[in-house]
Amino acid sequence: MKRVFLLALILVMFASACSGGGSPVSQAQPAQEQAAATQAEPTAIPPTATTEPTATPEPSPTPVPPTNTPVPPTATPTEIPPTNTPTPEPTVDLQAAVKSAKIILFEDMWFERFIKPAMDEAGYEYTDVGDKVGTLKNELLSDKKWDLLIAAAEGRGGVEGEFFDYIQQQLDAGASVILEMWTLDWIAEGRIKPILEKCGIEFQKNWVNPSSRGVFWSDPNHPIANDPNQVMLNRFSNYWTGDVGDLVRKTKGSTATILASADQANSEENGLLTLCYDGRLLIQTFSTHDHAKATAAQAWQNYIWFMLSNRYK
Repeated sequence: MKRVFLLALILVMFASACSGGGSPVSQAQPAQEQAAATQAEPTAIPPTATTEPTATPEPSPTPVPPTNTPVPPTATPTEIPPTNTPTPEPTVDLQAAVKSAKIILFEDMWFERFIKPAMDEAGYEYTDVGDKVGTLKNELLSDKKWDLLIAAAEGRGGVEGEFFDYIQQQLDAGASVILEMWTLDWIAEGRIKPILEKCGIEFQKNWVNPSSRGVFWSDPNHPIANDPNQVMLNRFSNYWTGDVGDLVRKTKGSTATILASADQANSEENGLLTLCYDGRLLIQTFSTHDHAKATAAQAWQNYIWFMLSNRYK
């Protein structure tokens, strides 16, 4: 019985050996090693089918234009609003304009003229009517357009009455006028009155045998006293006796300029040389011949230059 059991046990053990079976330790060890390997090396995650995003390409830089290529304007010409820049006026050749001016000269001191030689020396071209009042009237009533009228009535007569109408017409037409006279005390309320009123002056008093016939600048820096000659009129000669001139004064609200006065500088009264009509009328109420010829000539050259150059400024 024991032999049978022993034989059966041997057969079982042999069968187990033949089938690859092993001891329990041998079978457990590979399983443990496999579990350890599983924990040590994680199972690789198979790649997904998702495609990685493609990187956006950097924009190519815009080529810099050559330095000599003009940069186009930010606005088209039609978008630029028009400007109001005034067109500059052409430059006036003052010397040429003055020397080409149309001048008419009346000077009734025909036997000893001071003004004509002064104009000749300065190189002016002009129409000289001398002391002929009829010729003066015809020229002023003609269709000629004068730039400057000189009416020097120092010879005690000539320019009066209707001639002040003609002088007013010349002023209204834009001409400049130099008027010398000593008879305002006779005519101030006559046909010269509208000219005096618009000038802004009135007759003040007669200038009879003054102890001093000096003429004093109220503004020694005025161009008429300095350009082109520096002139002083405070020295005088007693050429005339008796009534040697008239003094004027400014009226209320006057814009006239008393350039020179008697006895001492005065810009409001005792006037002997007055500028008005926006610089287009110069009235001398003293006598030219009461000064040396050279001095008077320089003064008249200054008068004429100022009255003409003032037209083109």
